[in-house]
Amino acid sequence: MDSITLPSPAKVNLFLRILGKRPDGFHELETVMAALDLADEMRFERRPCGITIECSAPGVPCDDSNLAVRAARLLQERFGIQAGTHIVLRKRTPVGGGMGGGSSNAATTLRALGRLWELSASQSEFETLASRLGSDVPFFLRPSVATCRGRGEIIEPISAEKCRALQEAAVVLVNPGFGVPTPWAYRSYAARGGVSAEPKRDAGPLLRALASADLIALAGELYNSLEPAVFRKYPILEMFRRSLVEAGASGALMSGSGATVFGLCLNVRAAEDVRSKIMAKFGPSLWTHVARFAAFSGS
Repeated sequence: MDSITLPSPAKVNLFLRILGKRPDGFHELETVMAALDLADEMRFERRPCGITIECSAPGVPCDDSNLAVRAARLLQERFGIQAGTHIVLRKRTPVGGGMGGGSSNAATTLRALGRLWELSASQSEFETLASRLGSDVPFFLRPSVATCRGRGEIIEPISAEKCRALQEAAVVLVNPGFGVPTPWAYRSYAARGGVSAEPKRDAGPLLRALASADLIALAGELYNSLEPAVFRKYPILEMFRRSLVEAGASGALMSGSGATVFGLCLNVRAAEDVRSKIMAKFGPSLWTHVARFAAFSGS
């Protein structure tokens, strides 16, 4: 095999609750993540040596700081691989948008190079490597719908039978054209009182709504601990969330630490209608996209 091309899917957080600060400096989380059929495209070409990457999207580093490059080097070190690769990354998701782009790219790199370099590695070995690269990376090794705990690396997949509310659903994604730095978002959350300032809630009601096929009930349980802190500095994101609901979305939420906001809709037709209204309100230059959940889209 000389090359391999794989999609690198985006995700949204249907629920994100911060439980506290961990001794290792990370935050303890309870989050429900769902992969979308919106995906970057990654092509991996086998080379005798070296790791290189190319990407024309602004803001994506093409050096050793790129998470995909770090993933490739980690595989080389772990398995003593001399072979290299050239990665061609075609970005379709907003950079720094809270949709897991870099983490997904890293996980896709692990999966692709495991095949391209013919590595004899178990799933658990890949998961261990993924957790070293970032909190969201393990989720993208088998992207679907999952509850994630710890700092995000403890993953409990949710079967399609327990995600009936998402079967026909679609989301309208809106991104303002800038990213929100994740470390800043967590610091701002802490500065506003952190866990002590939040209402007591968990993902239980959302998971029950998810299994019940009641999208309206599910929309009422969307939650993100980081929204108040992020919205205070970036009020346009709160405006997006409010506008999505006014345009007909069943509910709306900021994904991750932002800056992408999504509106949850009954189906693709409803989502396209909401997207049209958002574009009419904010202008056609605003980045918007309609996506389905990967578990039900055939992706």
